[in-house]
Amino acid sequence: MNIKSEKTGPCQYTLNLEMEPERVQAPLHQAAERISRYRPLSGFRPGKAPFAMVERLYGKDMLYREMLDKVGNQWYKEALEQSKLEPYAQGELDIVQLEPLILRVVVPTEPQVTLGDYKRIKVKAKTVKVTKADVDQALSQLQENGAIWQPVERAVAVGNQVVIDATGEAEDGKPVDQKDLTLEVTEQMVPVGFSQNLTGMKPGETKEFNVDYPADFRDENLSGKRVHFTVTLKAVKEKELPKLGDELAKTAGAENLTDLKAKIKEQLQKQKEQASHEQAVDQALEALVKGAKLEYPAVAIEEEIDDMLRSFAERLTSQGFTLEGYLQMTKKTAAQLREERRAPAEERLKRGLALIEFAKTENIKISKEETEQEITRMAESFGEDAESIRKALSTENSLRSVSSDLFRRKALDRLLELATGAGKPEPAVTDESDAAEA
Repeated sequence: MNIKSEKTGPCQYTLNLEMEPERVQAPLHQAAERISRYRPLSGFRPGKAPFAMVERLYGKDMLYREMLDKVGNQWYKEALEQSKLEPYAQGELDIVQLEPLILRVVVPTEPQVTLGDYKRIKVKAKTVKVTKADVDQALSQLQENGAIWQPVERAVAVGNQVVIDATGEAEDGKPVDQKDLTLEVTEQMVPVGFSQNLTGMKPGETKEFNVDYPADFRDENLSGKRVHFTVTLKAVKEKELPKLGDELAKTAGAENLTDLKAKIKEQLQKQKEQASHEQAVDQALEALVKGAKLEYPAVAIEEEIDDMLRSFAERLTSQGFTLEGYLQMTKKTAAQLREERRAPAEERLKRGLALIEFAKTENIKISKEETEQEITRMAESFGEDAESIRKALSTENSLRSVSSDLFRRKALDRLLELATGAGKPEPAVTDESDAAEA
């Protein structure tokens, strides 16, 4: 086997294999025998037809492809050994010429990563502080969550909830008919003009008006069309917020309003510290990638996109949707969705490669005991269901996933430790005046 190797892209080599005629003859005759066995020729027992007759009847191309199905993988492995290439993914042999037989294969090779001086990376975790305004905003949201809609006998205003009967006809003649439709009247309602026409109406009143739906509206029957509506207002409701006091605090699991404020402040502090920690990690990882020399085959990006789309489809399924339905609703093709994922997929690939090389350099490993401890921690958080969760997490795939997550966290913690001198930012110091504000 005579091999010519040429680098034709990042981590990609094209091999041209010229096979000695004597190496081809035996497997070629065996291929003809197999063909005549599953496609017997008239007058001959299966597998016993003369080679020349099989070649004449079925053609050289079919013979050679049948041969490659049998011995191609063996020749491919031999070519890799001679070329001293470590394949990242399986290459596929293509026939360039039959006599003498010349084969071509494109071989994607393992990514190459050279880290920069990562010990010089410096990032500073942001010091965080919970303000009175933060606590007040959380309390307002709690009131919003507990709000009830009370019927009122007056005209509709922005911010009200309404119950309507709406019948309409699109310009193409398609009817629209919705009974007892409940809507919250906002300035952001789609289509533009609908909320403005509802505003000022009183219960029992009927009104006719036209609205134009945007071209990207989710309902294809209405998108880009003008609809003439007849709307009857059946009820108007006003949002009533619960009083901010001890009773509301008790519904949130606190003893009183003072206790609730303290708990909210503590929770917000933890959230801000976690956000600060994640931001510092992101900065350190970005610096690690920026200082590294990375080379990877094109197929690695495609695999990353495949993984992202697979996860996206699983999330849609968990929410009761399908990927096909999503594409229809967003009016995108599968190719467009794939292209949208390309840039973030490549960024994720770069970060993953740099972090793995960093972990190797720092000799970071995850022991079996660490994985088991993590599974125990995860299972115990489910209380009475701990044992069933433990069993579910003990499958081969789950163990691999848990170990991979641990490995990533451990590597990131080490990177942040080098960059900041601590695995996590120190909790913000709060004085008595801050506590009094909240």
